[in-house]
Amino acid sequence: MEKGGEDPEFSYSYYRRKERIALVAIVVLASVAVASLLVAFSYYCYIRNKVLSKRSKSHSTVVDSKDKACSTDLEVAMDEGLHVFTFKQLHSATGGFSKSNVVGHGGFGSVYRGVLSNGRKVAVKLMDQAGKQGEEEFKMEVELLKRLRSPYLLDLIGYCSNSSRKLLVYEFMANGGLQEHLYPINGSNNVNLKLDWETRLRIALEAAKGLEYLHEHVSPPVIHRDFKSSNILLDKNFHAKVSDFGLAKLGSDKAGGHVSTRVLGTQGYVAPEYEITSSYSKVEGLLLLI
Repeated sequence: MEKGGEDPEFSYSYYRRKERIALVAIVVLASVAVASLLVAFSYYCYIRNKVLSKRSKSHSTVVDSKDKACSTDLEVAMDEGLHVFTFKQLHSATGGFSKSNVVGHGGFGSVYRGVLSNGRKVAVKLMDQAGKQGEEEFKMEVELLKRLRSPYLLDLIGYCSNSSRKLLVYEFMANGGLQEHLYPINGSNNVNLKLDWETRLRIALEAAKGLEYLHEHVSPPVIHRDFKSSNILLDKNFHAKVSDFGLAKLGSDKAGGHVSTRVLGTQGYVAPEYEITSSYSKVEGLLLLI
């Protein structure tokens, strides 16, 4: 080492240590900065997800209050084969209940052609009767059809019920009601579809088998009470199924029993014995194909 001078090796080592310390300091500061950014970003994501979750929950609550899927006055389990729809689902399936999708009318309201999200074609009955009668008819239809299984009865797929809207979802019958073919009107889609006598006899037999099932194979038996041509529906091959059980009533489960009740139904289709005596003796009219 030169006199009065610095040791070169000492100076070099000193500056090397300073560089290492500075490098370590930079790495530590950078790590702390990155960690802080990650913590801040994680906190931001947490707060954002929490806010979105609250908004989604609030929106769902609003939607549910307006668009309740299931009923509070009917207990229908999924294992019984019925699906509980939301009004939104059925609104979408029918194109917003478009007039172009109307396939029938009745005292209950209108029936719309629809397509579910899985591609299945259905008929959606929108009940518009106000008051107790409409409510009772809706309940009767659901309660009966959830336990009736016959190839000669129209299948109920599901329903939607809340305080203001009642809807029933059925299998779709491509050829509509028998009445349309017996008494075609101008503009009817089926006006040119004529029923030959073989087809008429088969329809009569299948409709009678539907009644037989209701009368003989269900306990207690079921009285339809509105058996008429407009309630006999035809599939694409003109096979018949009995529909519309809103006025139906449970009969006596005793052999030879009878049911006394006020006469309901449509004039011209009510069994004479029923109309005269107001009692049911396991006979319902089949004056449909004349």
